[in-house]
This record gives sequence, structure tokens and C-alpha cells, in this order.
Amino acid sequence: MAIKVIIFDCFGVLVQPGKTILYKKFPNLKNDIDNIEHQWHYGLISRQQFNEQMAELIGISPDDVKSKYYDISVRDESAIDWVRQVKLSGDYKVGLLSNVGSNRINDFFQSSEQSELFDDMVLSFDVGMIKPEIMIYELAAKRFGVEMNECIMIDDISLNVEAANNAGMHGLLYVSVEQARADVESIIESFNA
Repeated sequence: MAIKVIIFDCFGVLVQPGKTILYKKFPNLKNDIDNIEHQWHYGLISRQQFNEQMAELIGISPDDVKSKYYDISVRDESAIDWVRQVKLSGDYKVGLLSNVGSNRINDFFQSSEQSELFDDMVLSFDVGMIKPEIMIYELAAKRFGVEMNECIMIDDISLNVEAANNAGMHGLLYVSVEQARADVESIIESFNA
């Protein structure tokens, strides 16, 4: 077997989210914030409902939720450049597997860039599953037509990495672009040895 697919998480890897600021400002509300976000990621509530529920929870207006939560998330161009290099090499299929609410990906990647960077995207709101559910990793491998152990899953959340490993993928904890690149190369080399 060889590595055939490299799958990236979005938030915390390719995009640095404003949610981390919410957690720091409202540490006592982390579970409630996560609950509302999970409902959105599952596609159970709309973005407007998400804004309204979050606004009620933290005591600001829905518009402030957008400006303080959505608008401060920024693309990590060095990570995105790495994805582009992997895709252009032609050696691997490239995927995106993200817990994300409807249309959120479009805030950071235009449709043309989505096609340029990713061979396929498994988005939680589209499939009704979220990481760390094992079935979402299985679905990603199935959509690529590969075995689980032919995939590397890069994520910034250790629970998601553990789930990827439990599913049979090669889960890799993302700390930085440099570290993740080195770890990916190490996994690939171990297959070529």
C-alpha cells in the first residue's frame, strides 16, 4: 500500500478561526458555543439562526457575532500554498474534510479555488456527520475510492486525529506548516522504505 490521498482540515489548519477568541473571552460558555456550532455543522440550523443563538448566548448583536466571529477568521496562505503544491505535484489526491456550516467554506475559498485545490470536499453540513465520527472518515476514503490506510488526515484537534487513526487513516496533528510537512514526508517515506 502507498499513500494516495492527503486530506486537510479547514479551520485551525488552512484558516485560523475567530472561535479561539470567543473561547478565551467566554471560557465558561465553551460547551454552549460548541453545541450551537455543532447544530450548524450538522445543518440543523441556518447561518442566521446560528448568529442569533450565538448573539443571545454571549450578549451581543447578531451583526457583532459576524464581525467578531466570522470576519476575524483568516486564511493561512502558507498552508494553502502547501496544499496547492501537493495538488500540482500530481502525486496525491487532495481532500478537504471539515466540520463547517452551510456556505462557510465560500467565505474563504471561491468556487474556482476550491476546484483548483481539492479533488473532493467532505463538509459536515452536506453529509450530516461531523468529526470525530468514524463514518465521516470512512465516507472521505470511499469518495476517493481508496483504502483507509492510503489516506493521511491533517487536523489541529487531537480528538479528530485520534478518530482518524482509529478509522484506519494516518492521523497527523497540525501545529505548523513546517511540522506538518515534515510529518507527512515521514509517513510517506515509511511506505517507500
